[in-house]
Amino acid sequence: MDDAIRETFARQGYIVVPDVLDKHQLDELNQVYDQHIFERDEMLSKAGTDQQNRFYIGDRDIRETTDRHGNTYRGRRFWSKAYRDLIDNETMLPIIEELLGDPAWGHAPAHMPEDLRPSFRLDHDNVHYKPGRSPDDGPDMGGKLHGGPGNFHITCVYELKTVGPNDGGFGCVAGTHKPANEQKLQDIEGDWRHSWCDTEWTSQLSNWNDDVPVHRIEAKAGDCILFSEKLKHGTIPWAGSGERRTLFYKYVPFGMHHGNAGYDTNDPELTPRQKRILEFSPCWFNEPREDKDYSVKPALTKLHPLARVESDPSVLLPGMSPPNIRLTDTTRARLLKSAAGNASVSANV
Repeated sequence: MDDAIRETFARQGYIVVPDVLDKHQLDELNQVYDQHIFERDEMLSKAGTDQQNRFYIGDRDIRETTDRHGNTYRGRRFWSKAYRDLIDNETMLPIIEELLGDPAWGHAPAHMPEDLRPSFRLDHDNVHYKPGRSPDDGPDMGGKLHGGPGNFHITCVYELKTVGPNDGGFGCVAGTHKPANEQKLQDIEGDWRHSWCDTEWTSQLSNWNDDVPVHRIEAKAGDCILFSEKLKHGTIPWAGSGERRTLFYKYVPFGMHHGNAGYDTNDPELTPRQKRILEFSPCWFNEPREDKDYSVKPALTKLHPLARVESDPSVLLPGMSPPNIRLTDTTRARLLKSAAGNASVSANV
């Protein structure tokens, strides 16, 4: 990233990187996309009148896999080379590496060893599809705002079709990746999570705070919207006459869990670098989500020797929120007891 991009990301919580995908890549991505959308055509009306189809790119070929750290689990494969190449897109890769590897941005713990900081993982992925709108279609209510300072992952949003000024799709409340701005949003009276943007079918609260502006993000086919999941974001109702075709690739720093989708790292079509980005870590600074069962894969619950309850906030850029070190109460108590014991030993030396 250059200084202008860093400043924009620090201020807004997102950036739009233009022309990340060339015509050849877009053509292949769309051709393969066509096959899978047609296969799911019967599912398009399940969400009601807003007709949407949201699914994991991972909903494909699932195989038993064992990574180089000895973790064994059921892993997914990607649809084609074009989808595999998005894992480590040459334009986005160094940006992801900096944001997830430098603790100043608030995604990685400050006590993470420097040799681990360049490492990150594709945690999960998904697809948002919308058919083009016609005058006879019913209302589309979009999606509520979500995200917040407790998140630590970042997302690459690849647009396969151009999103125009009033089409809808990805939107956000700029700056709310910072706790001070998020608090301004929280202080708005009313249901701001659902009533956050003005469209044909939705209305923004009349008392909305102008200090936390809503941005409707335009992007050309081939552009990438990169955002912090600390940012409050959501789906603006789709009003475009053309389809919405959006891919989401979500990344986490080394040793952090979020959605925990497993990928088949034994896929012979993957490059060594792609395999490293897809594999689980050998140990963790965060514990796994409590809503998932890890009884058959205990290797995915091993804590890193330097795991702590909190990250050092002094390293953060101004206004940034620290990473959320997600731990069970039992683990938190154990780490605090261990820290207290070490402090006592040091005091007696």
